[in-house]
Amino acid sequence: MKSVLNLKTTIAMAPLVLSLVGFTGTNTAYDPVGTWICEIESPDGDISTKITIAQNEEKEYEVAVITQEYGTLELSDVEIEGTEMTGNVEVAGGVADFELAFDGDEVEGTIYFGEDELPLTGEREKGEG
Repeated sequence: MKSVLNLKTTIAMAPLVLSLVGFTGTNTAYDPVGTWICEIESPDGDISTKITIAQNEEKEYEVAVITQEYGTLELSDVEIEGTEMTGNVEVAGGVADFELAFDGDEVEGTIYFGEDELPLTGEREKGEG
């Protein structure tokens, strides 16, 4: 009799437990899509940039870095895992590797270009994301 009562209690509690697990276990993927206003610290002075991140029909990310100095540069080999993004671009006769970390509407990271490590910070444009 006691085991039947325990079984009924367990069955009655199952939806509650499952709903609680569902709420605590939900993992919404971070969406970096938008326009990011950024500053890159370089030995020659800060560089103001815009980074646009879009997702095409195949769910691949397309990333462009827009600067006055170099125009629009399309990143290659873009990978986004969680809140981390990597990619690279050919610029000024070399390859610049990007490693960025997003935190809500803020981004920071490093651009590796030759021997230089250039810090990058920025924010998503208001009204996006």
